[in-house]
Amino acid sequence: MLYQNVCIEGMGYVIPDNVVTSAWLEEQIAPVYKALHIPFGYLERLTGIKERRWWDDGILVSDAAAMAAERAIANAGIDRREIQCLINASVCRDYIEPATATIVHHKVGLSDSAMSFDIVNACLGFLNGMMTIANMIELGQIDAGIVVAAEDPKEGQLATINYMLNHPPSKDTIRDNMASLTLGAASVAMVLRHKSKSKTGKQILGGAAYSNTEHNQLCVAQRTWMRTNSSLLLSEGTKVVVQAWRSFQEETGWRNGAVKKMFTHQVSEPQRRIGLKAIGVPLDIDHPTLHYLGNTASVAAPISMAIGVDNGVVDEGDKVVLFGVGSGINSIVLGIQW
Repeated sequence: MLYQNVCIEGMGYVIPDNVVTSAWLEEQIAPVYKALHIPFGYLERLTGIKERRWWDDGILVSDAAAMAAERAIANAGIDRREIQCLINASVCRDYIEPATATIVHHKVGLSDSAMSFDIVNACLGFLNGMMTIANMIELGQIDAGIVVAAEDPKEGQLATINYMLNHPPSKDTIRDNMASLTLGAASVAMVLRHKSKSKTGKQILGGAAYSNTEHNQLCVAQRTWMRTNSSLLLSEGTKVVVQAWRSFQEETGWRNGAVKKMFTHQVSEPQRRIGLKAIGVPLDIDHPTLHYLGNTASVAAPISMAIGVDNGVVDEGDKVVLFGVGSGINSIVLGIQW
């Protein structure tokens, strides 16, 4: 896929104040650790995640997404009446129905003529949302749209702790449930606009997608549980990443040395390092957030980019890559001319 008319006009994000350390989570399952002779500090050593966040009680997914949307709209300097489509792309939602997008649409106060709907694709949803808005802009259907996402793993993590404490300790239980403890809360939003009306000129040039849905059972979840075969998901996910990167290079003509900055979905530090090594790019062009935010699912790659932009790590004229992966297994790579 190639684009000629799509620009990133502004981004916004919210990081909750409530810090939940890996050490605290391990304290909650101390009897399981003791029974299996697992040393404290195992979770951080395994994943590289020191801490993650939880929202304050009473904050809904739609509240968090709306807060990020307000910041993105302000940063874009756009009249909200110009936004013609809102897509919510988070894994977490207020309800099964209505679509969380409709609730965010109302809270942000968009025009009645602006469309709103959810796109759910595990951790890849935000990039799917970006592509959908970009396609609509490219087709001339809209001039501006916004993608939002907010994740809230608290309920599932507390349920996981309760499950682990109330079932016989086993290595299988640790293997299947530890990934849920890596998750973190945050929200992010991005305004996309037609190039003819853009004030930034930060253009999405194109991208590529790759899927291997044979492995759709390696990470499965409901609201109160998540079962993950982490080792197999890592090995098979790396293969998908490599194929997505090859497709991206063929589509855009970008080679490794041309890419100056990269922002990726992050599950763990070993996964991040193995993935970057597999596609042949240096670690220092990637700017991770998982060490203090955890795995923020659909929020992870775009919030890493938004934080990187705020911190001044992206220079004018840089070729920037946004790299998403979601269980299933799916991947999207997008190229942005900054």
